[in-house]
Amino acid sequence: MIAIEEHKLKDAEGKVKISFQETPNVSGPFSSGLPDTIVIHYTAGSSAASSASWLQNPKAKASAHLVVGKKGEIIQLAPFDIRTWHAGRSSWKGRSGLNQYSIGIEIDNAGVLTQTAEGYMTNFSKLVSNKNVVLAAHKLDSNQRGWEAYTAEQIEAVEEICLALVETYNITEIVGHDDIAPSRKRDPGPAFPMESLRNRVLFGRDEDLPDEPDDTLDELAIVSADNLNIRTSPGTGSSLVSNPLPRGTKVKITKTQGGWSYVKTDIEGWVSNQWLRTV
Repeated sequence: MIAIEEHKLKDAEGKVKISFQETPNVSGPFSSGLPDTIVIHYTAGSSAASSASWLQNPKAKASAHLVVGKKGEIIQLAPFDIRTWHAGRSSWKGRSGLNQYSIGIEIDNAGVLTQTAEGYMTNFSKLVSNKNVVLAAHKLDSNQRGWEAYTAEQIEAVEEICLALVETYNITEIVGHDDIAPSRKRDPGPAFPMESLRNRVLFGRDEDLPDEPDDTLDELAIVSADNLNIRTSPGTGSSLVSNPLPRGTKVKITKTQGGWSYVKTDIEGWVSNQWLRTV
């Protein structure tokens, strides 16, 4: 279980790899009562180690409190009571300069990808396997693009971190960099389950297992994941109906329940809304 002691992450059970690599790119302590916000970013770098190294370089003129690697490993660059330089020009709910109010979490992820003849490439010229590509339009844009998928280990680690931060500090907001700087940023992007994370951490709602279904629908959608599991009930713990649905499969959504939809094609069952694109 991740906890916070003297403004640094600790894992008494030793299950999570946590290291501290201090960055000089900081601005001193937060004001009283702060921080109260968490900002989620992706690194757009080639690895967690390289991103952390860059954020320790004075030439970067940037930093964050944490970098979370693909296996869930965590590099802490500054104590949580110290301001870092992750938000840049930013505003949220009447406040500007979010570095003054927020903790920055960087996740090792390439972000938006470029489609080439060979497949989807990162901005550092690495080919991404199709199974790790999410096709989606960002909430601020209309065009569909490829994005690198986050790993389950990363999402679990970020949630544990956020829960520990909420227990320790007066955290009332969890936002993306794209929320506070929409004119210039798109991280963490549509591949990250921001709404689900926010609901579970701040409001204690489990979006995977909601109590009541929404109104019945009759909507067409296309599978955007490489292979989408279809299940007997809404929740990752339920059994599979059949082999996964391949990318591009057309389905009819008949009802929704939280973050899940009941779909019909040649077979029928429950799938995660994250991997459906309505048409």
